[in-house]
Amino acid sequence: MSNTRKLGIFVFVVLAIIIASAKPFSGLSPQGNGIIGVALVCLSFWIFRTGSIPYFAGGAILLAGGLIFKLPLDVVTKGYTSPAVWVLVPALFFGFTLIKTGLGKRISYFVLKTFEPSYLTICISWFIIGLALSALTPSITVRIAIVMPIAISLVEACKLEDRSKGSALICFTAWGTALLPGIGWQTGSLWGIFMMGFYPPEMKVLATPGAWFQYMAFPWFFITILFLVLLYIFLKPEQPLQLNRDTFREQYAALGKITKQEIICATILILALILFSTEKYTGINTTVAALMAFAALIIFGIINLPDISTGVNWDIINFFAIVMSLTAMFVKAGISDWFKPIIEPGILSLAASPLTFLLVGTVILWCIRFVDIPWGFTTIALLSPVFIPLYQKFGLHPVLVSVAVIAAGNSFFMAYHQPFITIADSVTKSRGWSNSHVTLAGVLYAVAVIVGILVSSVYWRATGLMPG
Repeated sequence: MSNTRKLGIFVFVVLAIIIASAKPFSGLSPQGNGIIGVALVCLSFWIFRTGSIPYFAGGAILLAGGLIFKLPLDVVTKGYTSPAVWVLVPALFFGFTLIKTGLGKRISYFVLKTFEPSYLTICISWFIIGLALSALTPSITVRIAIVMPIAISLVEACKLEDRSKGSALICFTAWGTALLPGIGWQTGSLWGIFMMGFYPPEMKVLATPGAWFQYMAFPWFFITILFLVLLYIFLKPEQPLQLNRDTFREQYAALGKITKQEIICATILILALILFSTEKYTGINTTVAALMAFAALIIFGIINLPDISTGVNWDIINFFAIVMSLTAMFVKAGISDWFKPIIEPGILSLAASPLTFLLVGTVILWCIRFVDIPWGFTTIALLSPVFIPLYQKFGLHPVLVSVAVIAAGNSFFMAYHQPFITIADSVTKSRGWSNSHVTLAGVLYAVAVIVGILVSSVYWRATGLMPG
């Protein structure tokens, strides 16, 4: 760990000790002051972490600190009993099976060989691949793990220089389509799962798969397409690709005939997708459908005993479970009630104009993301209670408000802002893009989001989803 990171953790720890001992926040209980201090220490380990420090290091501090300051065990560990976590675990294994069976790679090369190679057709292919993989697994990490090796192989096949404009276009298009379009439906991205863990109980009943699709599908499809168009305009090299269609055909042929495991895996995941989208008619909720599909993958031998411990990143699972406990911890310690009158007037003053609220909220959350690096989850947990008056007083549906939250969570003005950038960069061994490309792509994403919200507001109003 670098001295800068150590210094960052040290500063946060000193600040946490001062808060816990001096109790500077008037009107907040000693327990509440203590929990804020604990949360700061936890956050420091997430902000300044390196690859050698697991997320659970900060998480363990949060769990232990919550118990030290006398929060009940069921509150501190509430995230572990959240239905969202029990969708997350099977979802990550769905992605693992796509890699293990080779089905994810087969789908990708099948789409790529369909078109005559050019920068434009590769962008279109990545969009189709992103949609297909999003339908089969909500795990963004897994989708990135599937597409980024193929993307860097494309760069090599096209004889493009590492970190060139052409390389950045191919790799960022693959990355963007792995991340963004699946947000349009609730099980197409982990955001659909995470937000269910953050919503107050009164709001969870409103966030059905149908409501999610109504509010999210149009904006995120639009944002994805506009982002790809902007990438194409700003990163497309002048020289055409030096690649022919036979290259993809040969790579697809090298995969061999489709295997029995691939067929079984595809069948189970497609059936799970059908159950996810027909909850209204079958009565089988997303958690049950995910666990049933997980059990089927085990029964049919796709997932075996060693895979349980090595097939998914349990550190990530623990991280999200702990993050989902934050809302309950803040409520129990009185932090939410104490913080509510401080932030609520400002937030609600914007809510009279839903479009202004979404635009300003997105920009503010972008600024917060410079500090709240792990997708802004700590901020989401702190703001969670405000979803209630936004809906009850102004008719702003929690899924509509989540557009701004997710837009901020996906932002990446600098590489350190976005863990998924770091993951993709590690897969490509830093050969896909330069830091300047990351900043450019981050700005283009921000432009796509702002334009997407503006255009989507017309759709939301026309369909009665946004108050006039």
